[in-house]
Amino acid sequence: MESSEIPITGDFVLCVPKGWSAYISREFHEIHQNLVALGWILVTVDETDDEELLAIVREARLVLLWECYEILERQWKSFAALPKHVARVVFCDDVHYFTSHRRAQRQRAFDWADLILATYPEKLAEWYPRTRAQVKWIPHAAASYFTPIFAPACDEILLSGSRSWPYPFRQFCAAKLPSDVCHVVDHPGYPGYPGDSANRMRADAKALASLGGPRYAALLRRYPAMLVCGSVFDYLVAKVFEGMAAGCLIVADRESLGAQLGALGFRECEDYIGTDIFHVVEDAAAVQRLFGSGDSRWASMTENAARKVRERHTTVLRARDVHSLCLDEVKK
Repeated sequence: MESSEIPITGDFVLCVPKGWSAYISREFHEIHQNLVALGWILVTVDETDDEELLAIVREARLVLLWECYEILERQWKSFAALPKHVARVVFCDDVHYFTSHRRAQRQRAFDWADLILATYPEKLAEWYPRTRAQVKWIPHAAASYFTPIFAPACDEILLSGSRSWPYPFRQFCAAKLPSDVCHVVDHPGYPGYPGDSANRMRADAKALASLGGPRYAALLRRYPAMLVCGSVFDYLVAKVFEGMAAGCLIVADRESLGAQLGALGFRECEDYIGTDIFHVVEDAAAVQRLFGSGDSRWASMTENAARKVRERHTTVLRARDVHSLCLDEVKK
């Protein structure tokens, strides 16, 4: 649906946990704000009294719970008893779990929903097989500050992000790639996670100040390429879209990312470079030589990828995707 055809609505309610505006990534916060621009009512959990929130939701035509597992848990009877005219939608990001409680929280939300919007729908289907609601793929997107300049300041390949146990590809790259080929930037850590009180992760405040939000985009623009993977969970993470949008050539772990990139129309050797743990040492060196020699293929791939993200994978466009799917839901 073209943006000019998307109706503005005032009876769609978006419930979000407190904290997205200050999170390390502004992706979801921007999507929320873009939904508000389309006429949605934004209600922030824990800044709004539960009873006031429920009163707003009862008058809605559609309610979207964005990673709102805790309020759904404590107010389950009220949400389960919503009037039949209120369409129920859930947005979920990460769907892995390490405790039965975390899994139960997510399954409760999936059972409640008429429609589920998921960044990782295949994993949702695999790990929550009893889910019967319709699931639609809402891939990650690049926030507005990821814009390209196509003029890197160095020739090294960037490796950033967590190198904890779910990321063996990153661990291998950090251990095996020469320092004159790969520049490793440590992850600052996460300042908790909005809506998840059990999450006790902490960030290095100084590192977060230098790498969070728009400063991460500035970091990406310094490098001609970056190494990315989908972790042991095969998640098509936001980092892929962010790198492309910033004009940084993606060198992607083919096993965890290749199929999903292909499903979105990104082509290996046209929009990104595919690799694997057995070839990444030589592939990274080849990418460095490609850029350093002035080979036109680097410019072609980075420009292709940046254009595709600009045309289909920004937070403005992702909000419109969410809006359109929700409009379809209330028309049923």
